[in-house]
Amino acid sequence: MNGRHRLAWVVVLASFFVCAAISITVPVTVSAYLQRATRPIEIAVQANQGTVGVLHGDNETGALFAGDPARQLNPRGSVLTNANDTALVLLAVPDHAQNLLARIQVYGNSNLTINEATIPRFSVSSAQPTAQMSLAGGRIMLTIPEDGLQPLDLTFEVPQGLIRIDEPGQYSFITTNADTQISVMRGEAMLQANDLTLTLNTDQRGIMTATGTLAGPVDTERNLIENSDFARSMEAWVALAASIEMQGQPTVEVGIVETAGEEALQFARVGLGHADMGLRQIVDQDVTDFESLKLLVAMRIIEQSLGVCGREGSECPLMARIEYVDGNGVPQVWQQGFYARGVVGPETPDVCVTCPPPLNEHEQVPYQQLVFYESDNLIEELGQLGIVPRHIKTLTVIASGHSFETEVVEISLLAKE
Repeated sequence: MNGRHRLAWVVVLASFFVCAAISITVPVTVSAYLQRATRPIEIAVQANQGTVGVLHGDNETGALFAGDPARQLNPRGSVLTNANDTALVLLAVPDHAQNLLARIQVYGNSNLTINEATIPRFSVSSAQPTAQMSLAGGRIMLTIPEDGLQPLDLTFEVPQGLIRIDEPGQYSFITTNADTQISVMRGEAMLQANDLTLTLNTDQRGIMTATGTLAGPVDTERNLIENSDFARSMEAWVALAASIEMQGQPTVEVGIVETAGEEALQFARVGLGHADMGLRQIVDQDVTDFESLKLLVAMRIIEQSLGVCGREGSECPLMARIEYVDGNGVPQVWQQGFYARGVVGPETPDVCVTCPPPLNEHEQVPYQQLVFYESDNLIEELGQLGIVPRHIKTLTVIASGHSFETEVVEISLLAKE
C-alpha cells in the first residue's frame, strides 16, 4: 500500500513539475521569439545623376539611369558610382515605404555595401532596427529622420575601423585609403579603431587614420539655416505674399506634408497665368574669410505645366535664391533654378534671361522622384567673378509657373570657416 502511495505522489509531483516547466518555458520561449524575430528592411536605390551600378548579393549586376524607377536592393547589395554619378538609397519599414528609417546620398566615386539590414518582425519587440554597411571608398551623406518610429542602429565598416550611429541626425562620411573623415552636422557618432574610441556630437568632425589613430573632435561645416528639414513646420521661415498674374485665378497653396517618411515643404497650384510664392529665412551671417559655402537641396518636383522654366527662364517650379553683400559692400544675388520637364530651346531658355548675373543654368532633375542637389563651393565660384560673399543676408525658396507641385525635404547652407 505504501508503495502505491509513493508512486502516486511521484506521479503527482512529476506532473506538477512538468506542468510548471511548460508554464514557464513556453511563455519565455514565445517572448524570446517575439523579441528576436526579424525581417529585412526595405532598401530602394535610384540614380540621382548619371549611371549608377548596382551589385546584388547573388552577383547579379545592373545599371540604373537618372529618371529610372527606384530598384529594390537585395541583402549584401552594393551601390557603385563613377566620378559624375550620384545615387539615393532609402531604407524603410517593409510594406510601409512612407516610414523612412534612413536616407543616404551617395556621391561620385563611391562604393557602398549593405551587409545586413533588419527590423523586428513584431511591434511588441523592444529591439531597434539595425543595419551594417561598408564604405570601401567615396563620400556619403546620411540622414536619420527625427520622427522615425524607432531610431536606426547603424554600424559602418570603413578601411580604418568602425563607426556606430544610433541617433537621429545628419552625418557626412569621406573615405579614402589614407583616412576617413566623419562630420556630424546633427546627432552623435562613435568612432572605433583598434582599442580607441571617439564620440562626436553636433558640429564636430573626427578623423580615422590608416595607422589606427583617431583625431578630433574638431570643427566641421555649420548649417547656417535653422529648421532646414522643416521638422518644426515652418518655424524660422517667413512666407512671402503670393504673386498672381490673372485676377480670379487660384493662389499658391503652401504647407507641410509627409513625403517618403520625412516632413517636406509643399508648394501647389493649379491655374492659368503666372503665379509664384516663396519662403524666406533671414540668415544674417558674416562669411568673410570662410573656406567654403555650399547649397544643399533635397526635393521632389511632382508636377509642372510649363516647359523648363518658361519663356523667360524665370518660372521654375523650384528656385533657391541667396541674397548677400560682396566685399565691396554691393548687394548681390545668386540663384539656382530646378525643373523636371521640358526641352531647352529658343522658347524655353536654360537660364533666367531677366535675372541679374551670374546666370546659372537651370538644373534638370528626375520627374516625380526624390533627388538631391549640391552646389559647388560658392566662395570659390563667386570669387572667380570678383564678387566674393562677405555677408549672407537671406535664403529664399520659391515655386513659380502656372500649374505646379513641388516638395522641399531639406534646404541647407553649409559653411566651413
